[in-house]
Amino acid sequence: MLLIADGNNLAWAGFHALRKPMGAETPDLKVRAAQLGLTQSVVGLAIRAGEPPAEPGNRARGFEPGKVSRLAVVFDEGRPFRRRGIFPGYQMGRESTASFTENEPFVLEGIRLFSEAAAALPMEVIRGVNAEADDLVASLALNGHPGDVRIASSDRDFLQLVDERLSIYSPQKRIVIGVGNFVEATAPSDSDGRAVPFPRERYLDYRAASGDASDDLPGIPAVGTLTAARLLARAPMEEYFANPGLITGVLGRRNVKLEGALYSGEARSVFERNRMLMDLRQGAAQYPSLEEMTVEGSWDPPAFRRWCAEQRIAGLDLNAACDAFESIASS
Repeated sequence: MLLIADGNNLAWAGFHALRKPMGAETPDLKVRAAQLGLTQSVVGLAIRAGEPPAEPGNRARGFEPGKVSRLAVVFDEGRPFRRRGIFPGYQMGRESTASFTENEPFVLEGIRLFSEAAAALPMEVIRGVNAEADDLVASLALNGHPGDVRIASSDRDFLQLVDERLSIYSPQKRIVIGVGNFVEATAPSDSDGRAVPFPRERYLDYRAASGDASDDLPGIPAVGTLTAARLLARAPMEEYFANPGLITGVLGRRNVKLEGALYSGEARSVFERNRMLMDLRQGAAQYPSLEEMTVEGSWDPPAFRRWCAEQRIAGLDLNAACDAFESIASS
């Protein structure tokens, strides 16, 4: 199995998880929080072979964990210029947020230090300048491995790639999402707690219709996750663009704002723009080769043990980590 870690996603999550407990308020401690958080996440993934920490019921039904034969950590650097060429406001909100702009240099330095240490590990570090990690991960997952693939990330965009051979481990939810549990893991719930499921193959359309606030990407007017799920449970979005009158029967009420957006063509325009931005298969096609972005480490157990001692990484099962990396190196 190819295990792919979304490096920036894990680095920021690790930084926020460790900053308060470490009292990391100085530049040096902030860098250390990011570096340790990322290291603990990646090493933990290697030890568990991409599975969640042991808890009842947190494994995807129908997907048996496989031995990791290849490990890659993917990073981005710079800004998403390709997508901003399509929609200038893409991810602009975070760049005006103090918590991001003030801490980004420390997280990037933590990534750099981790990447240096990874030279002694049997893993690939993939990094593209002004290329989003999402596209690089998708390229590697879709084109770089013939067998099973697992992506470790809390980024919901990766869920569009789930199929019989590809699953997603969400560190935030601590679950593996595969074909067997896809609907229950992704369907939104109404005010009564009832799930509103829709077909897996329409997940990208669900995201395109409802938008993504984390990327400053608005959806179709008057369409949130519940409305998108209800519409897509009954028909593809193309049917509503062709016949806006269908929505009243599907939703059980009139939605004047949505009707207006459908009749004016605004809904189709927003949907097609978002789909272009969110489609990771299209993004992967921009990077048919990752060779120039890839640095391969070489397994060096003594160097890894020395580095762990120097970094004083708490809670790390060093023997289990070495066993996991030895297994990957020998695959």
